[in-house]
Amino acid sequence: MKNTVYFFIFVVASITTGARAADTASDLAVIVNKSCKLDEVGTADLVKYFTADKTKLPDGTKLTIVMHDPGRAERKAALEGIYRMSENDYNEHFVEATFTGAVAMAPKSLPSAAAVKKFVAETPGAISYVRSEDLDDSVKALKIDGKSPGDSGYRLKVK
Repeated sequence: MKNTVYFFIFVVASITTGARAADTASDLAVIVNKSCKLDEVGTADLVKYFTADKTKLPDGTKLTIVMHDPGRAERKAALEGIYRMSENDYNEHFVEATFTGAVAMAPKSLPSAAAVKKFVAETPGAISYVRSEDLDDSVKALKIDGKSPGDSGYRLKVK
């Protein structure tokens, strides 16, 4: 009987924990170098920056796009929420843009949030993204459509 009670408690705790984990999604914070004069961006401009349709920030600084390596949840969230593309569509977009001369090369890919933040912190004009819990004072998070990561209605989520 005692083992049955412990088993029941274990099952209930597992279900509750799993449900909570499934319900919570991290916000995906768009980050720039701290020297960037941009504090907020609209969705349309955000897409243009990441697809390299706009290659300079409003102050004229050349934009450098940084992605997370393929297979990472953050990259998948960026592809869905910013690019609105699959991995294949993203690759085709930048192959074509490189071939036509619209961009010199595809965005740089890095293996971790720490590497992304370090690159963005050291590169004026860099733009990327990290989970909101990975934010620190080495980079600046942009507001998107007036909302910051953590605000109600913030649109970029990592599942």
